[in-house]
Amino acid sequence: MEQRLKGIIPPIVTLFDQHGEIDWKANQVLVDWLIDQRVHGLLLMGSTGEFSALTNAERKEYAEKMTAYVNGRVPVLIGTGSTAFKEVIDLATHAQSVDADGILVVNPYYWNYSEEQLYDYYAKISQCVSIPVIIYNIPLLTGQCLSAELIHRLAVNHKNIIGVKDTINDIGHIRQLLITVKKDRPDFLIFSAFDDHLLPSLQIGAAGSINGIANFAPELFVQLYEHYQSGNIQAAIELHKQIVQFMSIYDYSNPFYTAIKEAVNQRVLKRSTGARFPIETTDDELKNNVKEFLLSNKLIQ
Repeated sequence: MEQRLKGIIPPIVTLFDQHGEIDWKANQVLVDWLIDQRVHGLLLMGSTGEFSALTNAERKEYAEKMTAYVNGRVPVLIGTGSTAFKEVIDLATHAQSVDADGILVVNPYYWNYSEEQLYDYYAKISQCVSIPVIIYNIPLLTGQCLSAELIHRLAVNHKNIIGVKDTINDIGHIRQLLITVKKDRPDFLIFSAFDDHLLPSLQIGAAGSINGIANFAPELFVQLYEHYQSGNIQAAIELHKQIVQFMSIYDYSNPFYTAIKEAVNQRVLKRSTGARFPIETTDDELKNNVKEFLLSNKLIQ
């Protein structure tokens, strides 16, 4: 299955109704639209998917219903991270039971652990499931960066640990992963996460990108990936220049996924959605800023 995991895999937002409950129809519309835009896969319950705001029961329900709705049209990854190891195993085995194509597991946040503790953590997770495991490195939110040496050791000793999503501003870390890990695991998949890292990451050997802007502008990333794969580097460079201009969307809100969701509302759904507390409403200033962003970048008329 890991051979299918490549290219552009949006970490899709989770859309709520006006009461803060999961809006199943809105989420289905977004999934259909993304698949129509030829994305190569979908990540459910990532950071952009607001997994930390959902209960475990809600995460399981969402994973089960949305995986069934995708129905094999593209590969589905499910984020199963938590601060409690037993919850990670519970979510991971559930993801396997609903036929997910793999899981994305963030290192435990709140406390920092030793490399040996982190090695044992991921090793035990990999032993509890048979589906692919992708390590999620996001030091901005966990407070701890996973070293290339740690990931290399895990990759060499556990064959179903098949990749890493590297959400780190230093592209040198991606390069170090490629140098350190792929010499012994040439099949190991490294996904960038910062949108403007897609092209330079591909140029040094990455498998693709799991990036937030692909929620509402997936065609740019799909085209860039396909141009690069076909050797049309100049076309890929022009798309890269355009994507760089899109990075300002992350400055519009805190948490940043609020602006991503508003862009989805305006470009994909053509209607407003709700929010999960402590985010209650999308204010008019954010709506106007996102509208101007979409207009200036020719994503809406």
